[in-house]
Amino acid sequence: MMYKKVLVPYDKSDPSRRALAQALELVAGVPDAEITVLTVVDWHDFNAETFKIASRMSGVMGDSVDMIAIADVGEQAAREESERVAEDIADVIGDADIVSIAIVNGSPHDSITAYADEGGYDCIVMGHRGLGAMRGMLGSVCYSVLHKTCMPVLVVK
Repeated sequence: MMYKKVLVPYDKSDPSRRALAQALELVAGVPDAEITVLTVVDWHDFNAETFKIASRMSGVMGDSVDMIAIADVGEQAAREESERVAEDIADVIGDADIVSIAIVNGSPHDSITAYADEGGYDCIVMGHRGLGAMRGMLGSVCYSVLHKTCMPVLVVK
């Protein structure tokens, strides 16, 4: 089976870099192939009602919350993270023009599978371990994705 649309969860770890390299090999020669490098960040939800209430209580914001300003902060943070990822993967992707970067906010366990399902991806290619010593004890993101999705997952060591 040929995979045309591949999702690569990326956390700047060596296994995720190897997964990206493997994804490029997987789609080599496939016409109209696409690879999306997905980075999941856990920013505070500035739209949350608790944030608004706490801000009003502390006097940081008045009764009217400027939701446009709050959205701009999130968009700027996403742009900056996207630029950091682009710099980090430049040596892996070389001049490949089939790679795009997506930044989403949330839990990696849920965000990766949701993004893959909603985006109509053919395959997820991911590293077997990411950053963080605690993940091994808490259950790896890779293990969670394997059990939450019905699509093929290529795990790269």
